[in-house]
Amino acid sequence: MQVVNGVVEIPIPGSMFPGRSGSPQGSNDPAELPVFLAGPENRLVEVAVEAVLSDADDGYSPIVFCGPSGTGKSHLAWGLAALWKARFRKKPSVYVTATDFARELADSIQTKTVDDFTARYRQLSLLVLEDVHHLAGKRPAQQELIFTLDALANAGARVVLTCSGPLAEVPGIAPGLRSRLAAGLVVPLFPPGREARLMILRRVAQARGIALSDPAQEVLADGLSVTVPELFGVVIELGISGGAQGRVIDVESARRYVARRNGSASLSLREIALNTARQFSLKLADLRSPSRRRAVVAARGVAIYLARNLTTETLAEIGQYFGGRDHTTVSYGYRKTEQLLETENEVRQAVLALQRSFQRNESPRRWS
Repeated sequence: MQVVNGVVEIPIPGSMFPGRSGSPQGSNDPAELPVFLAGPENRLVEVAVEAVLSDADDGYSPIVFCGPSGTGKSHLAWGLAALWKARFRKKPSVYVTATDFARELADSIQTKTVDDFTARYRQLSLLVLEDVHHLAGKRPAQQELIFTLDALANAGARVVLTCSGPLAEVPGIAPGLRSRLAAGLVVPLFPPGREARLMILRRVAQARGIALSDPAQEVLADGLSVTVPELFGVVIELGISGGAQGRVIDVESARRYVARRNGSASLSLREIALNTARQFSLKLADLRSPSRRRAVVAARGVAIYLARNLTTETLAEIGQYFGGRDHTTVSYGYRKTEQLLETENEVRQAVLALQRSFQRNESPRRWS
């Protein structure tokens, strides 16, 4: 597995859209990615994938991927099933949704073919069952899944399941099933972090033939804390509006898009500066003054960073507002704040608090 800028490229194919992966037999989905990109926020995914595909008999099982829509549950489930079929052709596997599992069980009871049903599921080397939360309240299906899990565990088989949230928070699941799932490896999935977003944007743009400049990719990755399917939509939308005419989507186009997407296009420089000053327990006049005090410089840099990402103002206009500073000085302040976001937790938390407050149109809480 290759690691690029802290993001692990796990060679698992899958669609960026939940429910679009279809069957592990193959897909022509234009939204399919050949890899799962796991940033530091999803590093446990690498351990889980290796456990499923390992030849060792002591791997984790069951493995439960938990997370909201758009975090990659279906990508991983479908991709693991596809890889298993390719690598272990003689080891039987089944990929099924929880809804279909329950429906098949009900049909087998009605047609008196329960023995065939149990033989299909209890003699597998790998069972991949999606959306186990859809079994909530379905007692017969849950009980049958418990029996199936026990049989597969005794046989040393692998089991992978997906769930919409933490197991403890899923209502209507029998204690026996909940305890068996919790006894394995539970892998929480989170929306992609900044570095993962950057790589996803780059890969989607390349795959779709959309000319998205490197600085534009940086702006989008910084300004859009969204899921993988939403990132795909961002690139497609930008491609339609600009790239379709053969133009390179530049940094200014990306900034305007982020401002519009975040609902902050109407933000003024004064609003940003005033809220930033409050966040740092300073006065608005401090940020617009020539002061070089460390606290003022840090706060001014944050205000410049936010103004650049959340408005359509040019560097010259931003510099003029913040005390008549020139283009070079403003650009330096922006880049310096970008660096501090990677190393200084206080600056990072302040920027996040301000971004959230602007989206909610309220005053941010101060950090201490």
